[in-house]
Amino acid sequence: MSRHIVLKAALAAALPLAIIVLPGWSPAVAPSRVAGTFTVKYAEQHSLPVPDAGGHALMLGRVAGVNRSTGQSPYMDQAKVISLEFGDLVQGNGTHQGYITFSQGVDSVISKWNGKVTTTLSPDKKPMTSFAGTWTKVKATGRYQDIAGKGTYKGRFISQTEYTVDWEGEISGQRLAQQ
Repeated sequence: MSRHIVLKAALAAALPLAIIVLPGWSPAVAPSRVAGTFTVKYAEQHSLPVPDAGGHALMLGRVAGVNRSTGQSPYMDQAKVISLEFGDLVQGNGTHQGYITFSQGVDSVISKWNGKVTTTLSPDKKPMTSFAGTWTKVKATGRYQDIAGKGTYKGRFISQTEYTVDWEGEISGQRLAQQ
């Protein structure tokens, strides 16, 4: 049997299956751009000194605040923000990571984040601490249950117990597209 005949037979056998399967197929949903800003305050903050270098400490904290959407959509506008965070800092510089939850009733999104903290001295010798990094969605509930998402963030401390964050990224998901 020639190769051409075998190919035709395989195509003919697959065609009925394609007719059954293709109506249920849908292309990937285009991602939506999202962005926001929030200011949070420490509800808990713990520092453990590491005796290997001056100014080395492990930081553990929990902060809370409210998000304000700054993107084209009202994604998580006025959502409660809770972030659990860990930093490994020497003289205010190093890495940080954690998990952040945005919640509005039954709708919630939990993302893992990580980045870098930088502290410099202002002209009047006061520390100025800023940070930047990336986030990735790990779990969600309610209307955001099936979303995928990732993005970036940057922020700065405005006092010893408060900081502000600007974030942006993309989310996508079938349930999101149907809204």
